[in-house]
Amino acid sequence: MDGSFLPQFNVLLQLICVIIVAAYLLTQSRIFPEILDGNPTIKTRIILILFFGGLSVYGSISGIEFLGSVINVRDLGPMVAGLLAGPWVGIGAGLIGAAYRLSMGGITMYACSVTAIFAGLFGGLIWIYYKKRFAGTTVAVAFAVLMEVFHMALTLIMVRPYDEAVAIVSRVYLPMVLANAAGMFVFAMMVKNIRKERKIQAERDALLGRMKQNVAGVPCTDDIRSS
Repeated sequence: MDGSFLPQFNVLLQLICVIIVAAYLLTQSRIFPEILDGNPTIKTRIILILFFGGLSVYGSISGIEFLGSVINVRDLGPMVAGLLAGPWVGIGAGLIGAAYRLSMGGITMYACSVTAIFAGLFGGLIWIYYKKRFAGTTVAVAFAVLMEVFHMALTLIMVRPYDEAVAIVSRVYLPMVLANAAGMFVFAMMVKNIRKERKIQAERDALLGRMKQNVAGVPCTDDIRSS
């Protein structure tokens, strides 16, 4: 592949910047601590489905059309939804993204729609495997790369004529893999930093608590003198 993929990759990076800003706002919300603790309420799950489903739709709307396909970061929303809150949230976000992708038509609409749903499902299974916790940066980025490889393989299997499927995949696979991996990396680093901040805060609170207990256990000066 030549350098012709660079313009597409640059556009995808711009899309990711918007998605990352939205994701950052989520990490600063009141519901995010319960997400990190692995115990999101039903209300929180619904919010996450709508939020990441909306990001998936945005990834489709802002994509780049090429040979009946759309170069996009649609799968990033369902992937992150599953990694954060489990398979039902991931599938829900994926269904929203898939429904919108179907409405756009094109020869890759079925492959792309199915991939969005599987992205949420597989992300949720990883969440379960890691005991309802975000898997971490390395696993998340590797998952994003493998998910886009799966996307390309599904395109080759489902899209006909086959020659056109090969032409699409050969043009879009690199920018889509790099863009989704980059977006996942940035989001995973945000989660990692928030986890670190929470741990430091918990250690600080525990230390202050022990200091207060020690101070409370020391007899006051007047009591010492009177004894």
